[in-house]
Amino acid sequence: MTAPFWLVAGLACAQFGEIGSNAQKPIEDAPRPRPAASRIVAVTVYQGQALVTREVGIPEGEGVVEVVVTPLPAETVDNSLYTEGSEGLRVLSTRFRTRAVKEDTRQEVRALEESIKKLARDAQRLQEEAVVQEKDLQYLSKLEGFTATTLNGLTEKGRLDGEAILTLSRFVMDSRGVKSKLGGDLRQSLQANAEASDFAKRQLAELSSGTSRVERDALIVVQKTRREAGSVRLGHLVGASNWSPQYRLRGATDDAPVRLEYLAAVVQQTGEDWPGVRVTLSTARPSLDAAPPELLPLKMDVAGARNFGPIDASDDQSQRIKVELGKLVDMPFRAGASLEEVVAYVRKATKSSAFPDGIPIYVDPQGLQDADKTMASTVAIDLKGLPLRTTLPRLLGQISMQYVVGDGLLTITSMSSHDESADQGWMMGGMGGGGMGGMGGGMGGSLGLSMELAQASGVAMLNRAAASTQAREMRVGDEPIPGGDSGAEKDGPSVSFTVEGALGVTSRRDPQLLEVGRIELPAEYYAKAVPVLTPRIYRLAKLTNKSDMVLLPGEATVYVGTEFVGRMKLPLVASGEPFVAGFGVDPQLQVSRRLVRKTRTIQGGNQVFSYEFRNNLRNYRPGPVKVQLWDRLPTPEGEAVVVNLVKTSADLSADVLYQRTARADNLLRWDLEVPQGTVGDKALSVTYEFRLEYARDLPQPRFLSGGLGEAPIGGGAMGGAMGGGFQSVNPDRR
Repeated sequence: MTAPFWLVAGLACAQFGEIGSNAQKPIEDAPRPRPAASRIVAVTVYQGQALVTREVGIPEGEGVVEVVVTPLPAETVDNSLYTEGSEGLRVLSTRFRTRAVKEDTRQEVRALEESIKKLARDAQRLQEEAVVQEKDLQYLSKLEGFTATTLNGLTEKGRLDGEAILTLSRFVMDSRGVKSKLGGDLRQSLQANAEASDFAKRQLAELSSGTSRVERDALIVVQKTRREAGSVRLGHLVGASNWSPQYRLRGATDDAPVRLEYLAAVVQQTGEDWPGVRVTLSTARPSLDAAPPELLPLKMDVAGARNFGPIDASDDQSQRIKVELGKLVDMPFRAGASLEEVVAYVRKATKSSAFPDGIPIYVDPQGLQDADKTMASTVAIDLKGLPLRTTLPRLLGQISMQYVVGDGLLTITSMSSHDESADQGWMMGGMGGGGMGGMGGGMGGSLGLSMELAQASGVAMLNRAAASTQAREMRVGDEPIPGGDSGAEKDGPSVSFTVEGALGVTSRRDPQLLEVGRIELPAEYYAKAVPVLTPRIYRLAKLTNKSDMVLLPGEATVYVGTEFVGRMKLPLVASGEPFVAGFGVDPQLQVSRRLVRKTRTIQGGNQVFSYEFRNNLRNYRPGPVKVQLWDRLPTPEGEAVVVNLVKTSADLSADVLYQRTARADNLLRWDLEVPQGTVGDKALSVTYEFRLEYARDLPQPRFLSGGLGEAPIGGGAMGGAMGGGFQSVNPDRR
């Protein structure tokens, strides 16, 4: 029986060995494909995205060739890939795929992960050594007790051995000192290890996309009609990229032109550097239609209370989310909490067998931007024993946000996006994950949505947004008439700038400043005094954009010579358009304002108040200075109060734009030339009188300080001083 037994055992081992040899290897152990030679040659940075263009080498040979471009960055938009052929190279297809890998694909991430693992091993070793040291100290304490007990026993028996006792005592004390020092060193080492580990984790978190154990490839199939090697161009969109305009304005103490340095703050956190590439900056959006949208009828309806709860969703997971929202969950945020903390709390509170990690929650970044909020925005609520569907809308409503449920997801977005969510939901559902297939010339096919339906959806969303704006315009209440232009200009112009030279843009969180260009702007300097607001006089310059570039809205740092004087918001300035820039306070000009006289009389059934004010200007400069002096009269609402400018010692400005805008709001402006030497008693004085009249039986009017209906030339440069919220001011307290 021995031989048959070993025969069966041998056959069994052979069988199991064969099964093991044919077993499929883990995915992460699969060989990495041989990548084609490629390099990034051009990048166009949009608002929130970037179009990366790579030159991909095609090897020698004829017929159909498949090449692999790997790795693509983690922020690659998977449905945006397209390839352009060249002479003798016809692109048949471009495909995107992902592969699981054992380690992160980026060397710097792998190095940090290995460093964190080593620090964790060191921390474990140090903790074990600390435990050993603690046990040694405990043993010494027991030995010390044994020594004392032994000493008492020997003393009672008259057999005390002094030398042995002293030797044992010295051993205990020396050992305790050594062990205590080692314990202190171990605690310091553990603290240093924890600090190093925390720093390495923060460095890892600061990397653009965190860790990634997936590698992304582009597979390009090319038909070659020529044997020699060639190249094709692969283009794809990546996220986590943005740019914003910044400016430096450098003026002079004299009337020299102002130099404007046009800068771009570029941030890209794609996980891939862009070395030596041609960079183009654009405000365009690839999804914009070529034709204008159609204007749909503006329909009205009388509706009941608005429900900010979940939208109808028939899929099973959405129904399970609705069940979780019906559970009683306490909201203990009396002292306030950030939106990020609230989302984490809701996820934790809704953990169940259906949702081990809590209900899936997505916070819409565009909704946060529309509501002008962030994940750090705080809310406060303290309600107990109520379902989430009751408390969550009230909590989110504090920051103009709401939630909707659909497609197995709870989405937190802005209230202004509520009307658009239905359109966006069915449109994105029809896309099947596509959104940028049009970049390859095949939008309809890759989206799973016809061009007609996509355009109709966009038209519907634009009409809904416009309806919200018109509703605010037609709402009757105590609020003032909103100023400014319609929301049609909110998108701004579509412009592109190509930065000269080959530049390197690394993937990091900090913005990198690129110089777009420099412009010399002829300047007309003057001063502006608003004594009712401030005793300081500011030096301004009227500039005209004589370049071919459009100046986009952005922050400008202002210098006079090499001295920094402040910051300002530069408005949108088209080519050839004038604008105003401020160059700080001019200490050699002074202004003062005082009430000279006021009277109250009764004329028939009306009471009449008369006021006289004087503004004094002093010029310590070596030459004359042009000054704009501003003041204001009350502007009555309605016809119950009448305000009349009686007289002025100098004529008001004849500027056409001023007469059409600011003068209609009872703002007074004098265009003056203050001569040299108007100092002390020789100050240039401008006086004016006005009369305020209303019925005797009316109470004293309240004064409201507010903004202009239409800003004067220069946008925020001149209108900003006039803006502000409404504030009640009693005339008796002035």
